[in-house]
Amino acid sequence: MTDGRRAVPSAVEAEPAAQNAAAEGGGARDAVAAAVWVQTFETLANRIAHDLRNALNAVAVNLEVVRARSARGAESGAIAPFAATAAGQYEAASSAAEALLALARPQPGDADVAAIVGHLGRLIGVRNDTALRVTDTAGGRARTPVPGDIVRAVVARSVLGALDVGDSVACETTVDGDIFLRVTGASHVVSPDPELVAVASAYGVRFASQGNTLEVRFPVAGARATPSAPA
Repeated sequence: MTDGRRAVPSAVEAEPAAQNAAAEGGGARDAVAAAVWVQTFETLANRIAHDLRNALNAVAVNLEVVRARSARGAESGAIAPFAATAAGQYEAASSAAEALLALARPQPGDADVAAIVGHLGRLIGVRNDTALRVTDTAGGRARTPVPGDIVRAVVARSVLGALDVGDSVACETTVDGDIFLRVTGASHVVSPDPELVAVASAYGVRFASQGNTLEVRFPVAGARATPSAPA
């Protein structure tokens, strides 16, 4: 698509892989989680690459105008708007790049659901800062023992799936016994693919859809998040 959107991929054969991993041990489980996240990260990077390049190009073009006009001795009023645009575009691009790096790095300790949503908000915001409205009422308590790769994949796919069917999405993170992520679309929300649900559910992640809202429930840090073995 010309706007950089791409359908969120399924985790190929993730359900049988998750079942086998649960039986085989930690190494296999980690491999399945990593594979799910790599697929998702590639989709996310492809989606925002064009917008990030556009922001950086805007910085370069506007700075060149500032340089050229300054060299000609132009009045400040003829320079300031271009300098302000360059500064705004740089701020958006820098914030998106930092968020992308945060998602690319290994997740130390328990994953923070609210922080991951915040990273996504900054990435999506490089193109449209109103497309993803983020509300965090967790107060720093949205940490889960679910592997970071699984959490990032679940959050990213839930948000991208909603953005694929609407231009405006709201995400709210709350803690009430468990951690709740509510993704609300403008018209309707796309349910996560069954393979992702199978992988995440093995770690105690639960999904529920009602109307135009997808609710994802994560266990809080301290709760058991060991994948269950197949019957």
